[in-house]
Amino acid sequence: MNTDDGTPASARRATQVASVTAHAAAHHGHAGTAAVIATLGAAAVAAEGALSNYVYPPGDYAGFREDGKQ
Repeated sequence: MNTDDGTPASARRATQVASVTAHAAAHHGHAGTAAVIATLGAAAVAAEGALSNYVYPPGDYAGFREDGKQ
């Protein structure tokens, strides 16, 4: 999935899931677990940034819209 500006949304979703899960873990007294989850979310964002040029190289891609916008 992509965001409205065409960038991949996986890093954003990983950050949101990690944030909600870490908050829930911390709220229930699991600070160590919350720290690990938050670190995994940050690692997902870093991996997306590092791989973005290889997995999603810049350029024009085919879209499914008929109006020519992608």
